[in-house]
Amino acid sequence: MLDFKKRKNIEPGIAKRSTVDPAKMSTAERAELMSQLYALNQKIFAGVSPQDFENHVLDASADSTLIQLFFAADGQFVGYCAAHRFWRQVLGRHVIVLRAEAGLLSEYRGHGATYRFRMIRSVAEKLRHPFTPIYYVGTLVHASSYDLACQNFPQVYPHPDRETPEVIQEVAREVINSFPAPPVSEADPFVRDVGWTTIEVRQENAPGRHEENHYVRFSRRVIPAMRRGMGW
Repeated sequence: MLDFKKRKNIEPGIAKRSTVDPAKMSTAERAELMSQLYALNQKIFAGVSPQDFENHVLDASADSTLIQLFFAADGQFVGYCAAHRFWRQVLGRHVIVLRAEAGLLSEYRGHGATYRFRMIRSVAEKLRHPFTPIYYVGTLVHASSYDLACQNFPQVYPHPDRETPEVIQEVAREVINSFPAPPVSEADPFVRDVGWTTIEVRQENAPGRHEENHYVRFSRRVIPAMRRGMGW
């Protein structure tokens, strides 16, 4: 059993959290971490093989990976957020691309725990590299993720209220093509087949759990195939 050092947290339902660096783990420790993460992920997402999960979450191609683990008061492992940094060259310039995968058991969602960790990592990268363009690229497979992004970032694309500038489309095309997920169709190269589908549970479908606001409606209209593991 991995002995994670845990510290108290204030998020409702989440009592403790711990951040680990897979690059600093032994082979045995990484294997045990992978086993624990994948067992939890199977309760949250469908369509993910162990190899695909390892390739995404313990991404060996990333220049940096940190994973935050979330625990309930009784010590139960209830969620994770893996944050990755990639160096890329886009439009002839070196840039940083941030990506992340996250999963929380349904009863612990709704308080921004994983989102907070991603924000902290983003700010840390910007402080280290103040003059380097930084982009976050997410293959979002649930409408609530897109809603959260739009409510917390001033520039999110695609967006229901503004056109995507041509230069952003060029940047997005180069960045997305540097990752292996294939496009769903040539007609829309920004929708990618990632294979992950959220396992909806009763709490998720309860009235008012995810308000059908402007952003949620837009994401479901643009990507009606989210339930089949497509994201953008």
